[in-house]
Amino acid sequence: MNIDFYFKFVAIFFGLVLAQLLPTPTTWASPRVEQRQGEVVYVQDGDSLKIRIDNKVKIVRLRGIDAPEKGQPFAEEASLFVRRLTLHQHVTMNVYGEDKYHRILAEVFMKDGLNLNQELVRKGLAWPHIAYTRDKTLHELEREAREAKRGLWVDNHPEPPWVWKRRHDK
Repeated sequence: MNIDFYFKFVAIFFGLVLAQLLPTPTTWASPRVEQRQGEVVYVQDGDSLKIRIDNKVKIVRLRGIDAPEKGQPFAEEASLFVRRLTLHQHVTMNVYGEDKYHRILAEVFMKDGLNLNQELVRKGLAWPHIAYTRDKTLHELEREAREAKRGLWVDNHPEPPWVWKRRHDK
């Protein structure tokens, strides 16, 4: 048997075995999602809630979006919208882990299936956070809200919260 053939055969064989053992790129890109349920007990602002989960109150940060900060235009509208929709309601969350402040990062869903994160962007009350999401749906909802001049998009150039915070946290 030709020795080159043997080495090629062994290399291909082990390459195929190794390919089966390693995670695929989609596995690397897909964060582990855990589904949890709880009751909203407090609304801090347009993108942070306190939710009772298993008899413990946890701070939940809406994943992938950023609502206006206190003092920014539409901050109160975003908070009020979230409060009216969620306070004392049971919600389901897709939990993606925690942020550096130990807040739970989640998509929040109402009983009727409404995605709170998406609805805030659809109403023009939050931005997809450019540093933390590549969610095409959020970006499409922002484009639609911008074109319809909904919420904060009545202003042609509203200042995103991450820019506003840099200017005011000095």
